[in-house]
Amino acid sequence: MINPANSNFQKIENKTLCPDCNFELNVPCDIETGEILSCPSCGLELEVKKITNGGGCVDLQELTIEGEDWGE
Repeated sequence: MINPANSNFQKIENKTLCPDCNFELNVPCDIETGEILSCPSCGLELEVKKITNGGGCVDLQELTIEGEDWGE
């Protein structure tokens, strides 16, 4: 029988802090650069800018959406 606590099939999450409210966010281990996360505490949308240390360190930045100028 496999003990789930010792299983390699467990999904591991990394932790990082929201740059706005310092809430500890759980970041999925399979996250990729450019993905969007939302802080459950303050609602701020964050973009993954950089992943280092084999996914152990994730750099987040506030999401900025540039609007269309429609030729103006």
